[in-house]
Amino acid sequence: MGMWSRRRGQISIEFIILVGAIMVMVVAVFPFIMSANELSKAHAAARDGATFAAGMRGMGYRAADVNPVPEGVVKVLRVDMVKVGNYSNLEWYRFDILLSAPGYIADDASYASSLCATVRSQALRHVHYAFYGTWPAGAVSRVNTTRYTFTAGCDFE
Repeated sequence: MGMWSRRRGQISIEFIILVGAIMVMVVAVFPFIMSANELSKAHAAARDGATFAAGMRGMGYRAADVNPVPEGVVKVLRVDMVKVGNYSNLEWYRFDILLSAPGYIADDASYASSLCATVRSQALRHVHYAFYGTWPAGAVSRVNTTRYTFTAGCDFE
């Protein structure tokens, strides 16, 4: 019987060491996982906001104080996230949004500017909503989270 009790004790010690090693690895990797999750969440929200804005403006919808844009097929081709540097104590990322629109919209500076302003603002409004659960009032030019600050730029194909 003495032999069996020693084996059970040995298994328990190995189990404790294994669980401890796994816990150390999880604690060490956790900040990186949370950081990547925050960036992924912001990128998805910006893409959703840009797509929403492009679709609505393409159908002719606009706010009362926004310049009208003629109807046309407006598509979001790409939303890239570019690291700009630091802003205060946060890492600064910019969403570079590439749009496709008919020439009568993209080539007219007034229409292009109005459309891009809406797309940028809606992308950042959706990022704000993803992190804070509330829609910000008015246009948005920057969203700060715990680790990052986000801005947006817009251009045409």
